[in-house]
Amino acid sequence: MTFCKPFYCSAKSVIHKIHLRMSTLLQVSCLILALRCLSASADVFLSIDCGSSSSFKDENLIDWTGDGDYVQNGESHSVGPANSISRVMDTLRVFTTRRKNCYHIDSVKQGKVLVRASFYYGDYDNKSMPPTFDLQFDGNYWATVETSSTEYVYHEVTYVMKKDSISVCVAQTSPGQFPFISAIEVRGLEWYMYRNINDTYPLFLRRRVAFGSNATIRF
Repeated sequence: MTFCKPFYCSAKSVIHKIHLRMSTLLQVSCLILALRCLSASADVFLSIDCGSSSSFKDENLIDWTGDGDYVQNGESHSVGPANSISRVMDTLRVFTTRRKNCYHIDSVKQGKVLVRASFYYGDYDNKSMPPTFDLQFDGNYWATVETSSTEYVYHEVTYVMKKDSISVCVAQTSPGQFPFISAIEVRGLEWYMYRNINDTYPLFLRRRVAFGSNATIRF
């Protein structure tokens, strides 16, 4: 049997307790850091009113900003009062030069995001010829946009970012049919949403249904 002096045993006990507390503190710090990294993209909430130079808050209390900081070319146009459906959809940016034109948006690296692009022709050019063109994100084909004279259309993609920025591009596919865009929305998602998604395969919206609800729910 081994005995130790009271002072030695007391010091040994204190050191052991310190080690335990430091280990626990380290584990908690790592957990907090991991959770912050996983939820970092959830801080992204951006709404761009394309073709507009002003900022405003809409009826849903969402802050919208003009697109001047995100695109370098294109022309701003407005939908006529007779075809107006909302303040956001009343302005658009049309691209008559270059085959492809892009918006560049800084975001959070490796974040999980939802990107929505909206289009409302509204006969802004008085030609009654809504164009068809391609939509791309981060250099990848997203969808073929078939616009309408009377209704707005939108496309959504949910994916894990591989870079610290997002590009949303429209590309002309037919002569004389100039691509345009009315709004871009970027929403950061919590890490537990859409758990099956990874950094290789994005999710494209086909339909969103709120079963059992009589109201339209907007995200």
